[in-house]
Amino acid sequence: MPTLRALPPLAVVNLLSVRQLTNKSPQRKRTMITKTKEIGKKMSIETVETTKKIKENTLAKSKELKESFSSMIPSEYHENIYTIPNILTFTRLLSAPIIGYLIVHNHVTSALSLFTYSCITDFIDGYIARKYNMKSVVGTVIDPMADKSLMIVCTACMAQSHQIPMYVAVIILGRDVLLGLSAIYYRYVSLPRPKTFKRFWDFSIPSAEVRPTTISKINTGLQMLYIGSSMIKPVLIPYLTSDSSAMVLQGLFALEITVAISTILSGLSYVFSKDAVRILNKENAK
Repeated sequence: MPTLRALPPLAVVNLLSVRQLTNKSPQRKRTMITKTKEIGKKMSIETVETTKKIKENTLAKSKELKESFSSMIPSEYHENIYTIPNILTFTRLLSAPIIGYLIVHNHVTSALSLFTYSCITDFIDGYIARKYNMKSVVGTVIDPMADKSLMIVCTACMAQSHQIPMYVAVIILGRDVLLGLSAIYYRYVSLPRPKTFKRFWDFSIPSAEVRPTTISKINTGLQMLYIGSSMIKPVLIPYLTSDSSAMVLQGLFALEITVAISTILSGLSYVFSKDAVRILNKENAK
């Protein structure tokens, strides 16, 4: 029967276990440190790659969203300004200084002929625009601009040559100067960004629409009638009798007072009217 060796005491076993663990701990410690470093390095590489992928995906998504929104929102609107009504209006703009030159140099017949052309085309361009659907935002701006240019030039030149009273000229010119300054202001505040000098004078970029008031339309007709009558007066008077001449002069004086009053009322109508000027895109104008 084999003999059994005596088992060592429990304290001895624990001591031996501790010694074995102590002897092996430096190696395990180095192994664990190495593995920890490798795991950390691997995790950092994976984190960098994941962050890079997330960044690339985010940029790609933002680019797709930007393209989709760009396709949904139309690009800046440019309208066709080379229409027949606008061309006729441009010719009226160009004719204004020529008429002024003819008035100053006393070429009454030529000045009256060109003035009549301007009055006729003022009616024709509006008719064509309405009849054939050629209305444009730029037309609502340059049409009254052509009228005002003609009135300003003719009024100043006729006042300089003493064909109309100075007070009438001051009323007409004062109103038109104030309206011109207001037009510059509204053009600037309503122009979509960027607000540059070139874009300010690019009338193919509509920004504000001018709607003449009723009294302003009446006043424009009265002013044209008054200026035309004042032009024709020196040509017509020599062929009339004294009584007829007196009647013509009285009628012209009554028209003069009417023009002065309607001009003042017209200017006030633009001040107090809420619909005279309409900004087309208030969000882009800010």
